[in-house]
Amino acid sequence: MATANFPDKQEDKNNYFVAARARIGTEQVRLSISAGNKTAIDNLMDNANGWIDINTKHASTTGNTSTVQARFIELIGLMEAQLTLIYKDIPTSALNSADYTVFHFNAGTSSHAHIIAQRTPGNLTIEDNHHLGHKLRIKNPLTPESDSMPHGNHAKIWWAVMPAKVANADIKWDSNPQVATTRFYSQSFTDAQVGQFAAYKTCYENKQGEQGDPSEVIWVPIW
Repeated sequence: MATANFPDKQEDKNNYFVAARARIGTEQVRLSISAGNKTAIDNLMDNANGWIDINTKHASTTGNTSTVQARFIELIGLMEAQLTLIYKDIPTSALNSADYTVFHFNAGTSSHAHIIAQRTPGNLTIEDNHHLGHKLRIKNPLTPESDSMPHGNHAKIWWAVMPAKVANADIKWDSNPQVATTRFYSQSFTDAQVGQFAAYKTCYENKQGEQGDPSEVIWVPIW
């Protein structure tokens, strides 16, 4: 049985619960999740005074009463207990890398067990192309509702400056790839590089330096 690492911060729990519930819904048959367990987590999320309702009120400046705060804390315990029950019944052989990422599973049972590098790469897009600088966004396609990195992972960024776009095999990557720990990565350039092109690719990497699959290369003009 894999062990889930529930987010410590209250503000991260909603993204986790929403993503875990969604995956339980789409992968119920493959993961051998019983109808009763799925109904239980759906009820905790959807019922009046359930997570969606209470989390909305908790985030409101006017709705966050002492009663709501108490129910919010209670629901965190109920949600985590029900998810733990669901996870316990999932056969380890049925799990894939996306499950480990969405559910925040360790590869083993110990709380200090190895955290895998997410195999599926982040979606790399240009957020801003300004004079002598690029700002890129890295989005985890497995958790589209969240801007967080996969649990225990960061993004490795390879970059290169070339006079023109070339085939991927001919890109001369910089010898010093960078690390991004948030959804944004920025790269600066010099006046001498204006008119050339920057190439970027990324992958997820765990703390042991193990890496997932690389993304497609994107090209951005430098001006």
